[in-house]
Amino acid sequence: MLSTADLASMQATLTASLPDTAQVQRVARTSDGMGGFTESWSTVTTVACRVSPSGNTTAEQVVAERVQDRVLWTLTLPAQMDVTAADRIVVGSRTFEVVGVLAPRSYELATRVVAVEV
Repeated sequence: MLSTADLASMQATLTASLPDTAQVQRVARTSDGMGGFTESWSTVTTVACRVSPSGNTTAEQVVAERVQDRVLWTLTLPAQMDVTAADRIVVGSRTFEVVGVLAPRSYELATRVVAVEV
């Protein structure tokens, strides 16, 4: 069994190995005064990250009435991050829509999300 100190040390080591910087963004909806709303994205946190392809798995999406395959990516963030499937993550000039957050495991060392690049 790992101690709390051991787990914290392992999390810090993993976080130190993340080479990129990510902005986790969340949408806010503001009334437009006519029954609708406008959406704006704001950064809720900036953290270290790693972007990796998720293999050959793709996600289908309808764009302009055509089904298109989109490559899935795995983004690794520090442990216990507040990330939801409604968020997006910006890494440099790349923007990813979060498809899902992978469930934490015993001894969570990192938060991993599956995303598609937009």
